[in-house]
Amino acid sequence: MALHRAPLVVFAFAAACATTTYRPTEPRPVMGPGVQLDVVSIRGAAREAEVEIRTQQPTLIGPMSWSTGDRESCSATAALPLGRRPEKDVLVTVPDAFEVNGVDSVFVDLGSGREIAQRNLFLDVKVDTGDAQGCLRTPLTAAGPETLWTAERRPWALSAGLRFDTPLAPLEGTGSRISVEFRALFPVGPLRLFYGVVMGGASCRGADCPSIEFYGNDDNGGLAGLFFHIGGELGIERRIPLGRWSLSITVGGSIAEFRLGAGPEYAGGQNVGVAGPFASLTLFGPRAELIPGFAPPARRGAHGPEIFLERLTAFGRGPAESAWAVGLGWRFEATQ
Repeated sequence: MALHRAPLVVFAFAAACATTTYRPTEPRPVMGPGVQLDVVSIRGAAREAEVEIRTQQPTLIGPMSWSTGDRESCSATAALPLGRRPEKDVLVTVPDAFEVNGVDSVFVDLGSGREIAQRNLFLDVKVDTGDAQGCLRTPLTAAGPETLWTAERRPWALSAGLRFDTPLAPLEGTGSRISVEFRALFPVGPLRLFYGVVMGGASCRGADCPSIEFYGNDDNGGLAGLFFHIGGELGIERRIPLGRWSLSITVGGSIAEFRLGAGPEYAGGQNVGVAGPFASLTLFGPRAELIPGFAPPARRGAHGPEIFLERLTAFGRGPAESAWAVGLGWRFEATQ
């Protein structure tokens, strides 16, 4: 498989993985005059709620919002986006307020911020039967240690990182690198398997490096004197709780293709393959992102610093060379 296709493969595999669906530990319908409301599932890290509505007469439903239990119901001013799914992967938006006469269901976008990772949150729904108006309120997160939502499997996660690393010895002319990295992580017992894609740029070391300058034109040109790289990685991770913090230990291997930017007059080699094992430690911050009431745990926006060590071998521009490389980075992760 050509390395330039690696991002397409990674994201295709990730897209094929179903979002984790949490369902209530017990039915919790709420009822008003001629109206019944029930949150039947929550998807991902509390990103989307599926709401089933039953009415005995034409009833105006919405807007919907969420708020904490210490606030008056339906007092929030911001309405949550709503939609229907006529097909599995197609979401069609609906107005903030819509009419239901019988049975209907909508999906509520709960937002992507970390505000929902707090206790005692409720979904508030305005209802208007024509004869009576009111607000129905149903819980989204737990007020205490109780579990409100369960999933049949442990959720998978997406991770992104920004890192800087540098080889400690000559490595086929490749120098310090700045990279962005994307991973998909899947639980297997106490561990998580992951695969990912890494891409970025690197400096060029050595007497045969071209000067850093633009060459050619818009149709056939680029930046000379720097490497651009893309590659893949595969490994395992172990997450260890440390009070409100957690430590991620990863080991794995990577392979990448480096391409040196140079004008047509450059006579040296431009392609380098770089591969080898790596290990890293990431310290994720306080667990405020854990959403109360979900089992297995659902997490939003965990992030923290990463240090890593690599033993790399480069080949392609001359005799193969090996070197240790060290680096620092910052990693972000969220449950899917």
